[in-house]
Amino acid sequence: MQAAHRMSQSSASVVLLSGDLLATSTVSNAAAQAGLTLRTAVRADQLREATGPGDLILIDLATPGLDPEAVAAQLTALQRQTAVVYGPHVHTSRFEQAHRAGFQTVIPRGRFMAEVTVRLKQFAGTAEQ
Repeated sequence: MQAAHRMSQSSASVVLLSGDLLATSTVSNAAAQAGLTLRTAVRADQLREATGPGDLILIDLATPGLDPEAVAAQLTALQRQTAVVYGPHVHTSRFEQAHRAGFQTVIPRGRFMAEVTVRLKQFAGTAEQ
């Protein structure tokens, strides 16, 4: 996990839960373009420590050992509502599991990668208000 300083309550950042170096690089570039700080976690048990109340949480369903229900239990209802969960489009049962755990946005990895810069810029715009 990246060493990160706690952000003030009024500032938000992006937290990525993924062990995928390519995804981390892509999200890091998108966060930089949006003017956001990126914190990462490679294991689900690191998520609570890495996440602040106003952060946008991005969760890779392909993270080894990831249990969407256990991750959801670590988050507030608002965090589950605003989180973006993504994974290989062929893992439909994992998508269903994430939805049942309370995550509203569960999308295929290809769509996530195509939209991540736009999503983070939109989040940055709403986080400033």
